[in-house]
Amino acid sequence: MKLKLTMITCLLFMASFTMFGQMIKRTDAIWARVASGPITLDGKLNEADWAKADSIVIKYGQDPGLPGSGYNTDGWPITPSDPINATVKFLVYGDSLYIALVCNDSSIGGGLWPGPAKWDGLLGAILDKSVANRPLPRREIFYGWVAEPWADTNTALPGALPGYFGAYGGSRTDTVTDPNMPQYGLLKGQVWNAVTTVKGRTNDDSVIDTSWTTEFKFNLKAFGYDPTNAAGEIVAWNTSIYDADWQWFKGADTVKNRFTINKAWAQGQWGGGDSYNYLRVFIRPDVTTSSGAAPTVNADMIIPSAGNYSAPKFDGTLNDPVWSNPNVGTLKLKYGDSAIRNAYPQSLSYTSGQYQPPVHGSTQPIFDPNDATVKYFYLGDTLYLGFDVRDGVVESVPSQPDLWDGFRVSINDRGTRNGDSVQITRNLTFIVDSVGNAMRMEDLSGTGWDSLGAAVQVKLALKDGSTVDTLGTDVDSGYTAVMKINLRKLGYPAGRGDGVVFLGVTMFDGDLVGDVNQDCASRVWFARESGGKQASAWMWMNPNTVLAVGQQNTVAPLQFKLYGNYPNPFNPSTTIKFSMSKASNVRLEVFDVLGRLVAVQDLGVRQAGDQEVEFNGLKLASGVYTYRLRTSLDQMAVGRMVLLK
Repeated sequence: MKLKLTMITCLLFMASFTMFGQMIKRTDAIWARVASGPITLDGKLNEADWAKADSIVIKYGQDPGLPGSGYNTDGWPITPSDPINATVKFLVYGDSLYIALVCNDSSIGGGLWPGPAKWDGLLGAILDKSVANRPLPRREIFYGWVAEPWADTNTALPGALPGYFGAYGGSRTDTVTDPNMPQYGLLKGQVWNAVTTVKGRTNDDSVIDTSWTTEFKFNLKAFGYDPTNAAGEIVAWNTSIYDADWQWFKGADTVKNRFTINKAWAQGQWGGGDSYNYLRVFIRPDVTTSSGAAPTVNADMIIPSAGNYSAPKFDGTLNDPVWSNPNVGTLKLKYGDSAIRNAYPQSLSYTSGQYQPPVHGSTQPIFDPNDATVKYFYLGDTLYLGFDVRDGVVESVPSQPDLWDGFRVSINDRGTRNGDSVQITRNLTFIVDSVGNAMRMEDLSGTGWDSLGAAVQVKLALKDGSTVDTLGTDVDSGYTAVMKINLRKLGYPAGRGDGVVFLGVTMFDGDLVGDVNQDCASRVWFARESGGKQASAWMWMNPNTVLAVGQQNTVAPLQFKLYGNYPNPFNPSTTIKFSMSKASNVRLEVFDVLGRLVAVQDLGVRQAGDQEVEFNGLKLASGVYTYRLRTSLDQMAVGRMVLLK
């Protein structure tokens, strides 16, 4: 008996370790397998490949997948009598993505909209990868029985099929009419098309309907995707299914006045604007309908375990050994650096982006771009984030968010959902205050979700030589900060639960130097800009990725440090001091307040270590000048100096 209990205990332990040591299957991702032959767009799904296609289920009242899927009644105060229950399948053939939707429905048809949506159909989007700007724009996919005058009143006639409202919606033409779109002038069939079949009779409740099937065809080349890429492709797509039932009150509808509305969606419910998330549709030429089990979709990024490291000192610095471990999680943010953004794994570059808000009603050239490294790991039930910010102008303007210096960490609350049955996102935001401490904002503020600091703690420390001012009289080096997040306060059970974290990071940088011709601001973000914005990163606190104590980073970082210039103000010469991490050619550029290049010095090859260069301003007029050091390793540092004659 004792032996049997021991065996059971061991089996339970092994099972728990297996569950703990493996990530749950991603519900925001699906494979579109390559079909064995052509697919006829007829809404019938007769091809044998459809039976082998991977699929998802979209169902009212059932969570169809974290983090952005959900459902609601579109404001109608009655529980639906015939709720949405649909299966969505995915295939690829040639340059086209085929998506088939089979929706069970007893009352199919359409009506007016808005107030609320009295129609059946689909509203969604595909992210357009054919453009260079980020985040990628959303291109609306709108198809349904919508009888508004701007749509198609004929879709409300008995037996009618859905309407196709332009290439992306809002227009009844058969071509893309927006000249700002790369697809301008293309016929709808060259961009996307759809065919629907109905089992029943639409817009006529004298017949009990069974289902409707829509087959979509998306020209992936038109949207900038390459399904033939041997390395794979990820298409960003979402759709919301609308369902209005029993509008006609006759015949087989023996229970009068039971009109109901509901909708449910895969990751995002809207076609334009912001939406919770997008479904990642993975494509690879070798993943076919006959290739066996689909490859596992891994986490976007891994959050390592601190292992035997003790909790770091909570002083705002990153001096503890754990922060220097070469395997600690690392995320880089830098304004204007597309190479950093494009290096984000999987499809995270699609919605990562940047923005320059106007200051004093206009935008000026950014002389001191956002530049930071964010490090992360977990210890027990606590998630740690460390922020290393390189900033030549550290300031505090709490009343103007566009001029903040600080960060917003958007993270899903795994224990709380909103009216759409989607997890609430908490905006954990802090900025630099007037004396160089962390000021809590948004959900961490005095009126926010964690106003008492029970879930999140933040500590900030100015780097040597940095001061806080809004006139830019001092050249700063930046600041560091540490954030501790108690996961138990975000709905995780003890032991970190499934270990999945939905995250986005935004860096704010305001640069006021007391000159309207130079004052500027910017922000740059990873994955999503804030809660409610699309595309959080799927990150996993992997217990198998453990930081080893004593492991040190012996590789010099690919960056160099500017210490500033002395004297400052100066007349007519000043010495600029900096340090190099690697040997490189260095160039000094000096700009006036209008952003004009007024002086250049090629400093030649400088070796690793401390360096200095003398700058002589004899030929320049008195004033404030911005100087920039650039290396052949594509490194840059910016400072300011004042010439007084």
